[in-house]
Amino acid sequence: MAKIYYILFLLLFLIPQSGFTQDEDLKVGQRYEPVYSQYEVNGLAINPAYAGSRECFSNIILYRNQWIGFEGAPVTQTLSSHAPFKDEKNAVGVFIFHEQIGVSDYYDIYGNYAFRFQLGNGRLSLGLKAGATFFQGNYSDINANPDGLETDPLLENESEFFPNFGVGAYYYTDNFYFGVSVPKFLSYELKSSNKVMSLGPDNYDFLITGGYLFKVSEIVQLKPSFLLRYRLDNSFQIDGGVNFILYETIWLGGSYRHNDEYVFVAEYQATEQIRAGVAYDFASGDLAGQHNGSLEIILRYEFKYKVRATSPRYF
Repeated sequence: MAKIYYILFLLLFLIPQSGFTQDEDLKVGQRYEPVYSQYEVNGLAINPAYAGSRECFSNIILYRNQWIGFEGAPVTQTLSSHAPFKDEKNAVGVFIFHEQIGVSDYYDIYGNYAFRFQLGNGRLSLGLKAGATFFQGNYSDINANPDGLETDPLLENESEFFPNFGVGAYYYTDNFYFGVSVPKFLSYELKSSNKVMSLGPDNYDFLITGGYLFKVSEIVQLKPSFLLRYRLDNSFQIDGGVNFILYETIWLGGSYRHNDEYVFVAEYQATEQIRAGVAYDFASGDLAGQHNGSLEIILRYEFKYKVRATSPRYF
């Protein structure tokens, strides 16, 4: 069983939805950006230019359990806070991330800055993020002996610190938004215990988001949206879906992820300050029946205050 666990753990690194890639040399500093089913609410997780766009002091916590029942699958927690300055042109935010995959832990902490200005009927925001990833590989926890008598001496614990930075642009009006970002520019490889840093577009994740709000009636509004993750080797992942907004309070929707995953989302705007949401993903492709889906829970609390800019309530 221990050997099976170890194999599954290694395979998780090869799946482009989350985690790091591995080959003969350990490549741990540039991972594919994690999956978020409620990416519109958790905008700072994918684009630093999102900072301040809620036009208030906005705080979000998120919990995601991916592939429930699949041993060693990713479990993610995030915390984000951001707000504009009183001059409305500048905004700042902080994003904290933890993900456990098998016996490895990844911790991110990033500061975000956005410069914002009016453009046409909306506002264009240019963002920059800087911070670091801390990687902890608890490989000694993997016992290669089926009788549990000893640990493989070749599996040693490892920890590394990887600084990084990213950029983004975000344009939004009352009923439309579009964003582009590269969350991390630097990639790292561990070669014979030496950390090698590289800067090149081959490992960039280009994240493109967009959405539009249609007012169907006084009761119902319709909001289609998408998130595209793309790399220059032509690997990509796209989420496309739609939300129905009822009475400006209840959000019900779904989306399709191109690797044969379906997502159902339900969110509730309890008050002007509090919003809670839950998403459930289930697979219909190769992983169908191999796990019990993925669960994501999000909670947002906002400290409202008056600003001169128009507040885009739905993004």
